[in-house]
Parts: sequence; C-alpha cells; structure tokens
Amino acid sequence: MAYSTGEKGSTSTSKAAWSLKGLFTLAIDSTSANPTSRSSVPSNQTDGKDRPSTDKKSKKGSKNSAACQTCSSSSSSNHSQIINKCFCCNTILAFPNSATKYKCSVCHTTNFVHPQQHGQASSPSKATDFISLSDIECMVQECFSYASSEEGKGKPVREIFQSVSSYLYNGFKSYEVLSNSFKVKQSDYRPHRHTANINFAEIRDTFNLLTKLPTKRPLHSALKGASDQLKRISSPSSRVMHYRWLFILLEIPILSNALVPHDVNARAMTNELEIKTLCYDILKRCLGVLSCVDDTKVVSYWISWISHLHLDSFVHKVEIINLYITFQLKKYFYLANNPHIKLVFTPSPDIPESDQLEYFQHVNLKNHIESTPTSSSLPGPLQVPLSQLSNGTPTRGPTTKGKTKKEAKIRVQQYGNDWRIMSASRVLSLFLRANKMRDDKKVPVSLFYNSLVDFVNIKLDFDSWQSKKKLQTMHVCKEPELKSIIGFIHGKSINNSLFDDALLYICQYPFLISLGSKISVLEYEARRQMERKAEEAFINSLDKRIVIDVYLRIKVRRDHIVQDSMKAIKQNLTNLKKSLKVQFINEPGVDAGGLRKEWFILLAKEIFHPQAGLFHNVEDSNLLWFNIIPLEDPEMYFLFGAVLGLAIYNSTILDLQFPVALYKILLGKSLDKEDYKQLYPESYRSLNQLRSMTEEQLKDLELTFEVTVKDIFGQPHTKALVANGGKITVVKNNVDEYVTRYMRFFTREGIREQLDSFTEGFNTVIAGNALSLFSEEEIQLLLCGSDDHKIDIDVLQSITKYIGWPSNSDAVNSNVIKWFWEYLATSSNSQRKRLLVFVTGSDRVPATGIQNLPFKVSLLGHGLDSERLPIAHTCFNELAIYNYSSKTKMIDKLHKAVNESSGFGIK
Repeated sequence: MAYSTGEKGSTSTSKAAWSLKGLFTLAIDSTSANPTSRSSVPSNQTDGKDRPSTDKKSKKGSKNSAACQTCSSSSSSNHSQIINKCFCCNTILAFPNSATKYKCSVCHTTNFVHPQQHGQASSPSKATDFISLSDIECMVQECFSYASSEEGKGKPVREIFQSVSSYLYNGFKSYEVLSNSFKVKQSDYRPHRHTANINFAEIRDTFNLLTKLPTKRPLHSALKGASDQLKRISSPSSRVMHYRWLFILLEIPILSNALVPHDVNARAMTNELEIKTLCYDILKRCLGVLSCVDDTKVVSYWISWISHLHLDSFVHKVEIINLYITFQLKKYFYLANNPHIKLVFTPSPDIPESDQLEYFQHVNLKNHIESTPTSSSLPGPLQVPLSQLSNGTPTRGPTTKGKTKKEAKIRVQQYGNDWRIMSASRVLSLFLRANKMRDDKKVPVSLFYNSLVDFVNIKLDFDSWQSKKKLQTMHVCKEPELKSIIGFIHGKSINNSLFDDALLYICQYPFLISLGSKISVLEYEARRQMERKAEEAFINSLDKRIVIDVYLRIKVRRDHIVQDSMKAIKQNLTNLKKSLKVQFINEPGVDAGGLRKEWFILLAKEIFHPQAGLFHNVEDSNLLWFNIIPLEDPEMYFLFGAVLGLAIYNSTILDLQFPVALYKILLGKSLDKEDYKQLYPESYRSLNQLRSMTEEQLKDLELTFEVTVKDIFGQPHTKALVANGGKITVVKNNVDEYVTRYMRFFTREGIREQLDSFTEGFNTVIAGNALSLFSEEEIQLLLCGSDDHKIDIDVLQSITKYIGWPSNSDAVNSNVIKWFWEYLATSSNSQRKRLLVFVTGSDRVPATGIQNLPFKVSLLGHGLDSERLPIAHTCFNELAIYNYSSKTKMIDKLHKAVNESSGFGIK
C-alpha cells in the first residue's frame, strides 16, 4: 500500500503535524514491510501484481496501519523515512530507508531504489536476446504453415500464434532486451550524439505486420509487455543507452490511435478499447519517465538525437505530444462547462480495472462530446476530430439566437496538479530545444502551440505564476524544516530540490501558448500598469492639489521629431507606462491612435536614416546593425530602446530591418555564431575557412588579434580583440579563439556601450514578466508584424465591417463597394500597402495575421455623390468614402487620397 502527498485520504498524525516527516504520508510497496517475504520474490519477476492479496477488512484498515508506521518511523531510528520522487509522475513519496522498492499511489508505478539487474527473458519456445522483424516474420510464417497442416486444423487462432505472443511479451517487458533491439548497427553499443542507433522503419513495419494478423493477441502481448515494464522503473541512470528503449516505444505507430475519437463502425484491432488503453498507458508512462530524468549529460544526448530526426518524424512526434496534452485539457474544459455529467464505468474482462479506469474516463467524455456537439457548451475546436486539435486557430463556439455562448475557461486549480500535462510539457520542451539545433530544417514555433490552451484562463495562470515567483524571492526563513514545509505548501520548496515545480503553470511552458494569447497577457499586464500609473497620478494630484495628467503626452514638431521626442521622454521617465498621446504642433489632429502610429513611423525613419550614424546597413544580409563608431550621442540608443518599449506597450507595428539577435538582446539572451551568420554571412564563411588553413597559410595572412573598422566618413579605427592584441599573431593553436572573439566583437563587445544604453531605454518602459513568454521570433512578429508581404484581399474583404448603410448586405451590393474591391483586386501589392498605410498608419499586418486586423469602410455624405476625397480615420482603421457616381471617379479620388496625402487635420 502506498500514499502520496496531496492525495485525498492521505493520513497524518497530530503529534508530527509540524514536523517535516509528519507532513508526508507513507509510500511503500506492500512487500517491503516484511524483509523475509520480500526476499523470497525475485526482483526481476514481472507478474503485474504488486498489491497484497488481502480481504476487505485488511484493506479497510490499511490507511490506519500506514499512519501507525509513519508514527513509529518518526520515533525509531531503525525505521527512519526517506523522501523521494516517483520516477514516473514526480509525486513526492516517503518510505522506510530499508525498503528496496516503493509503489506510487498516483500512477501505480513500482519504483526500485537501486537499478535492477534483469535476467535474460525467455519463452518456452525461443530465447529472446533481442527482438527482430525477421524473427517475427519467420515465426508468423511457421504459424501459418502449422495452421494449414492437419495437426493445426481446428485449433483456435489465438493458440496457433501463442509462440509469437510469448516472444513479443517477453521481449517488450524487458528493457535490456528492448534496448538491444531494432538497431541499425547491431554491434554498436556506444552512445552517439547524432543518432540513437534505432531503425525506426523496422519498428513501424513490425507493428504494421502485427495489425494484419488474424488475431490481436500478438499485438496485445507486445503492448502488454511494454506496459508492464513501464510499471516497474528503476532509479534514473546516468548511462545514455539505458533510455534507448523508451525512444523505441515512442516510435510505435499506433500510439496516437488512443487519442483520436472512437469509430464504432471500424473493425480494425487498433480501434478496440483494450488496445487503445495499452497505447495510452505506454505513451503516458514513456513521457512520464523521460520527464523525470534531469541528468544534464543524458538530456543533452536526447536533444541531439531528436535534432537529427527526419523532418516528418520530428513533426509527427511534436504533434502526438501536443495531441496528448489536448487530450488531457479537453477533459477539464468539458467538466468545467458540464458539471452535471456523471461517468458510469463498465470494466472490460480482458484488462485490469486499475489499468483502464483512467482511460475510460477520457474515452467516455470524448464519445459524449462527439455524440452531442450542439447541445454542449463547447468551443469550436472540440467539435472536430481530435487529430485536428493539436494546432490551428480556434473557431467560434455554438450560438444561441445569434450570440456566442460564453464558455467557462479551464482554471489553474484544475490542471495545476496534473502530472500528465506536466510530463508531456517537459518532454515537448526538449523538442523545442532540439528544434533550435536543426539549422535549416527548423520548424516554426507555431507548431508547438496548443489550440486548447486558448481555452485556459491564461491571465489567472499568469497571475498565479507571478505570485509564486514573488513568494520565492520575498520569503526568508532561517529554520530549514519550516522553510521546506512552507515551500511545499506553495508548491515549491525553497530548500529542497525534491519539491521543485510541484505545481504546473502553463506560463512555465510558453511554447504551448499561441501568439494571440501571449499578446492578450502582454496587453493585460500593460493595461494594468497603465491603470496603476493613472491611479497614482490621480492620488498625487489630490495630495498636492495640482492637476496631474493621467496620460503620457508627447508634443513634437515634424521637422524636429527626434530632438523633441528625446526631450519629452527624458522629462517623463516615471510616466512611460501611462497611456500614450501624441500631438503634432500646429496640427489640429486629436490622437485616438492614429497620431501615435504616425509618430512611431516618422521617428523610426529618422533614427534609421544613415545620416544619423546610429546604425549601418550590412550589405551581405541587407539588415541594420549598431555602428561600432556612432556619430550621435549614446543617449540616442536610449531613445531607440524606449521607442521599442512604447511600441510594444501601445500595440504599434514598426518597420524594422534587424536580425533576430536584436530581439534576443531584448529578452536578455546570449548570442551565438548563428546570430553572426545571419548578420554577416560572407564574413562567417571566411572565418570558418581560417579553421581549415595550415600553419603556413595562416602565417602568410599576417593576422593579429585586432580589427579595423570605418566610421560613416570612411575613417579607419583599429580595435583590439584582447589586451595587446596587435602583438598576438593568429596561428593554428589560437585560430578558434580568434574566430570566437571576432564574432563576439561585432555582435556584443565592440558595441557594448550602445547596447547598454539601448537595453536601459527598453527596460525603462518594459518592466513586467509577460515579455518572457515570447521567443525572439515572436518578439519580432510583435514589433514588426507578419513578414508575409502579400496582402490577401479576399481575407481582408471577409473581415471588413461596413458603417452607414442600412444593412451589411446593402453595403456589399452597393456599386461603390463593388468598385472598391474590384480596384484592389487588380492593384499591385505595393499599391495595396499604400492603402493600408493610409487607412491604418502601417503597411504591416498584425502578428496573428490579416484576419485579425480591424478594418472598416464607412459611407460619407448621406450616400450622395461628392467631389471630395476619401478620408482615413487611422485611429480606428477606418476608410470613409463617398458614394461616387462612377468607378473611374472613385478610383481617381481614392488614388489621390492614398498617394498624395500627408499629416492630419480636421475638416
């Protein structure tokens, strides 16, 4: 019997209520209570029955006996307790130090304290040293031959294929046998970083063969053996090849069948409940075991293996893990919106009840959802097959009388203790790290998004996550035991690594969160800080009896926009988190968003102008980067950083031509050779050639640890890469150091003062943690908008709203609207961008796509013809147009307004 912390019904004692030992309940395998009886059972025997065979009375009193053992262990030195984690679900467990194994009451895994030496598994008919597809094919052929013989006629198919079933069960239940199987090179036992030496095609062919046999017993035996093996786990090993068998199991092609809807009409054996239950159990436990290994060397090998997977295989595995997370979250969403639902469990005679209960609950919910899509409070994605749920944009849910029904979102209290989601998220994070090593075969970060996370209350999750971090940094306690207890109560120990990450927050794994949800969190935090600053301004105005503006107001002249902007920002360093309002002097425009956009665009144009001397254009990559010898004062970089921060806070898109390295600097990340390669591709190739040169060739180049750069006037400046670099010659022994320092000089060291000023300006505005949810690619999208330079008119037309017509259909069928869309359909993409600049203030579409761009067309002049030009309300992304009498007149007026307008005014 075993108990775990946080479980209902766990026992504790009043005497030890405030001791660390009394905080946890006993978790011990039933056989470990009696050393004699434990030693009589071989440790490598896998019978799947780790529970004692007791009557109902003994079971009823088992919790009390566990409590007694806990009390006695706290007072007896011979029975002191050890606190450790389950090697599958990371649940914190306590057990006597004399125990050799203990069982987790959460995932029902038997954990061995020391690594187990498994003997050679064998069956009555064939010794199993390793599993081979050729051996299976031979055995299957023998079975078919036996079935067609006189002796085999009339015998059950299950009995005929018993030898294959035994062979597979004994092979898959032993990790040693499985680790020796499916090798590309059978004699290679050494770990390699580029490959796990797994023949993935052979694994897939093996299971494809098993699914085509006339009986499901061999397939069931293979899966059952793997499931049984995963229920008996040894302590984590530091040897990389000890985990090879887990990657073999993850390659089983039918694992994803457990996560897709049940087809009542399908007769395939992979559609049967017992097969799906075993597939679900294998996937769940493989992810659990992999997530519990924290050995840095082992994990680095795994990441390298994953990074070398074929693109299709890499994508497939990411989708399966994401689908598994969706599978878990779907239950919480459905139960949150249908609290009346009741599950009725009817056990299957072929599978133990404990093995199928959890999966049944998921299947019951899933089938209920699929069968009643219109009567349930479900979001759009839950009404489509689960295989389509791992990615994509959620659609609207069912409507009632034209209104979308408001759904209850999944709360952190529901999934915070779900070890399944946590383990899958941790494993998926390995794939994310591996993706960064895939060079030109990288997949977009959007592949890792989970669409069902959009139905999580992500703002509550973010607030809870931030509260936890504040508690960790603010709490100071000198008593270690009390510190551990308080840390455990809050989900993380300050003193003991056992309690790390005890609670799950989605924000800990931001790659699961879609860009739209991240932006909503960022806007939520920005809005909250703006409101706080406005409240402070109001309170200060009452206290000091003076009028204090609740806005950050910037007044500038168009011909002195840089100087005026710098002066305004310097004078309002404490007010940068207020909502921004811009006014152009001598222009009567009122800022409701449009003037702000214009200010950002004009200011960025001036800052990036070559005459400003702040940045230079790298010809090889056509990207902007910091000048090593700047012409302007370094404070100008402070202005640039502050402008980027204000743009993020005020949801404004800028036209920036910078490498990803700039956005990594904003996130406080270090730069590497890939960043230098993107910025200086030709120089990168030349530097790499130095490494392959001989000693004589390097000597002929006469290189030293110095670089020569030119300022914007063409004057040369010599900079040392190291102290006295001019006296150090580049030779074979130090060429690697030279290349590293050369790259670092142009990306970091040579522009240290400029970068410090730039980041200071940015951090003056951005002072929250919401930005940490973004990757550098997402920050680039957030600031620059989508890099899709082609504007899709069909999508823009589908999301456009019309104002001033009696109805939407009247607007769509009016001549002026028909002419407008016909004109755009035949226009060039550059002309479409000019229209977008005229209407919205920017030619970039939002990071989440043009489908999320608010776009309006309104009717002026009460529907009458006019000689006036169309008007743009950039504050609201609105084009105001007259009901012109002809298409030619409409095109002429629109063309003049778009191409010849400048500034803002009120008519």
